[in-house]
Amino acid sequence: MLVRATRTLSALTARSLFFAGLFILVVILHLGLTGVLRAQGVGGGVSLFISGAAILALVLGVVHATEWASERLELAREMQRVRNHLPSGPCCVVWRGAAVAASDEDAMPWELEAPLRVRYPRLARQLAVEGIAVVEFEIAAGGKAKNIVCADIWPSTVFFEAAREALQLAVFRPKHDEHVRFGATYRIPFIFRIEGATTALPEGGRV
Repeated sequence: MLVRATRTLSALTARSLFFAGLFILVVILHLGLTGVLRAQGVGGGVSLFISGAAILALVLGVVHATEWASERLELAREMQRVRNHLPSGPCCVVWRGAAVAASDEDAMPWELEAPLRVRYPRLARQLAVEGIAVVEFEIAAGGKAKNIVCADIWPSTVFFEAAREALQLAVFRPKHDEHVRFGATYRIPFIFRIEGATTALPEGGRV
């Protein structure tokens, strides 16, 4: 509900700013064109009529072009949504394995040199879609993740792609006084949530 209200407010704000800017542009152009016509000797009433008609045609053209571009953008977004198997409306996720995942991370003999920076998939954020990606990987001698595979995703592979990009840039180092074993497989869950989207729900997995 909060995400939908925020999106509606953002759309209304953008529309208001667009028409406010258009109004200012119309006033400036109307005064300027009227002044030019009067300088050319055109009468006051005639110059106002000509400049008004020209500005009206310009406004109609701009509004029509904007609506056409918006429709094309919406169509392209819908095609991209279908191609990435994302739901058509907002959806939230609750991950019941969070506590287990945290204990698995604590059991890893590796630690990150810097916090993971994960990109939230742009289309999923625009559609207010949350998701998860559970990733399995190994760690090479240089501390870089390798053999990154998807153990579980929901609802779309776009979340795994974002998680994989983050792991490819990550650097691990052995924890203090920990013996590392190369070739071991580790698992990390990536939980993608939009602030204010997920309501308080009982523990029960995905919704």
